[in-house]
Amino acid sequence: MFKTDGSVHHGGVENEKQTIQILNELKIYDSVVEKRGGTTQKADAVAGLKSLSIKRKKGIRNGSFDWFNTSKYNDCLDHNFEDFLSSIKEFRALPKEVISDDEFISKVRNKFDELCNSCLDNLKNEQLKEVLYQGLVTANTQFDVVVNDVETHSLYIFPFEDHPAVDYINKGYTISLQGTGKLSRKVLFSDGINVYDCGLRIRVTSNNGINAFLGLSKANKNSQVVIKLQQDNIKQLLSSTNSQKYDY
Repeated sequence: MFKTDGSVHHGGVENEKQTIQILNELKIYDSVVEKRGGTTQKADAVAGLKSLSIKRKKGIRNGSFDWFNTSKYNDCLDHNFEDFLSSIKEFRALPKEVISDDEFISKVRNKFDELCNSCLDNLKNEQLKEVLYQGLVTANTQFDVVVNDVETHSLYIFPFEDHPAVDYINKGYTISLQGTGKLSRKVLFSDGINVYDCGLRIRVTSNNGINAFLGLSKANKNSQVVIKLQQDNIKQLLSSTNSQKYDY
């Protein structure tokens, strides 16, 4: 799939554009890598007919990256946030000195966190399976995943289909959530005998925070409920997928 010739050295890598430049200078793909992205594009870049998903990390031993962060799958949250969102509309009509009070914001945040926690507790196996199938498997099929470790100046590349979760989901393994955090749970898979952890974590949260919900944020006019899927244990993932490493 990949060429392995070429060597190039760079300073700090800060964004997808620079990652694309490195991919081209290393001549990893037969075709020139071109930037994509934006609201209508699933791929961050393409190399001919091959779509690429680019993840930037400062060290692969810590942190995480997102597979998706969207309200697209909020149907599985049923109507849990209807009353909260209705209250938010009323709060935004109140005087600013009332809603900007720290205690007021804290109460709104606590209520929101409780609702997120309740949604995670009540997600059913079939709902989880559908969200993971659509948001993870279908959305990334035939993609190459490019992880750029800007700390060690290394690129790691693997076909998305090699992610162990793809096999677990396609085989119909039971999906369960583990953890007690209000906003997130670890995603586990079971074949009925063994339990498998491939580093996935699901969150129910907001995209812009409580201040934006209340109209107090300068950066964002509003906020919405989203479901986020994170990839933890990146080093383990790169090992389990036999990713190819390229130093630059």
